[in-house]
Amino acid sequence: MGRGPYEKSGIIRDNGLPPDRPVHESFEIPFPVEDVKKGDKMVRNILDYDMTVDVELIYLPFGTKESGAFTWQKETRKVSIEKGGV
Repeated sequence: MGRGPYEKSGIIRDNGLPPDRPVHESFEIPFPVEDVKKGDKMVRNILDYDMTVDVELIYLPFGTKESGAFTWQKETRKVSIEKGGV
C-alpha cells in the first residue's frame, strides 16, 4: 500500500527564490562539543567558544559548481558564545 497525497505533500520543501520578494531562512550551526562522563553524570564540554561562519549564495543553472556557477552574495561573520553560557 502506497502513501496517500496527504503524506506526500509534507515531503516537499520550497527552497526557490521568488522574484521581488525577500526570503528569510534560518539554520542551526552547533558549536563543537564533547560529552564526558564525570562520576555518574554526562557533562558536555564546549571545545571552542569562537567560530567563523561563511555563507555563500550561489546560482547554479545547470551542471556542476565548477562549470557554470557564480556567486550572488558571500558573507563571513565571527560568532562567539560566553564561557559558562550553555
